Amino acid sequence: MLQNLNIQSQRIGLQMNTSKTKIMTNSSRKEIKIDGNPIQYTNEYIYLGKLVSFEADSNEKEIDRRINITWKKYWAHKEIFKGNYSLKMKKIIMDSCILPSLTYASQTWVYTEKVKNKILSCQHAMERSLLKLRRIQKTRNADIRKKTNVTDALHHSLKQKWKWAGHIARYQDQRWTHETTKWKGPIGKRNIGRQRKRWVDDIKNIAGNDWMRVAKNREKWLRLEEAFTL
Repeated sequence: MLQNLNIQSQRIGLQMNTSKTKIMTNSSRKEIKIDGNPIQYTNEYIYLGKLVSFEADSNEKEIDRRINITWKKYWAHKEIFKGNYSLKMKKIIMDSCILPSLTYASQTWVYTEKVKNKILSCQHAMERSLLKLRRIQKTRNADIRKKTNVTDALHHSLKQKWKWAGHIARYQDQRWTHETTKWKGPIGKRNIGRQRKRWVDDIKNIAGNDWMRVAKNREKWLRLEEAFTL
């Protein structure tokens, strides 16, 4: 398949960079060559700014990676957040620059309690930082939020996921996003013990197993959004 892709690409003047081409699989690995050059296998890679992997901990790794990126973005605006600018100005920067960085591709996340706490902790820490509050100062997060008035990152993330799920369900064509979402995969047995949470599980908890049919009713889907984002 890759060799055919390489041949067809060359016919229209495109050259495959074998040093940058990687293969990721959850099956057996066999040596694959393009023009005599072996293609390396990888367990994960960054695609369109998001970590893609078959590894079981890929969701949490992506959240941690996103949080690290967001902190770098935060400190890149240190002059504003630590300066004598108004809280109104700091809120604008938080919502327009920091929030999009923290919640990028959040539509694809699996929201376990651990993940939710990581998102909340990251944003609360940034709020305390811009207010110049020390850890020993036992100010409640609710009181801090009243001062900063920033958009809640977790609520925003969940809202984005709910809207995205609705969009997928309402697609009329057979695009990949729709087909892969409803794809059930081969029949098999899940491991013994507590099962790992899946992307669709929290959506089903609110809208039921037939959530894709429910989502076609826009008004009903919008009403259910509040329950999902609580």
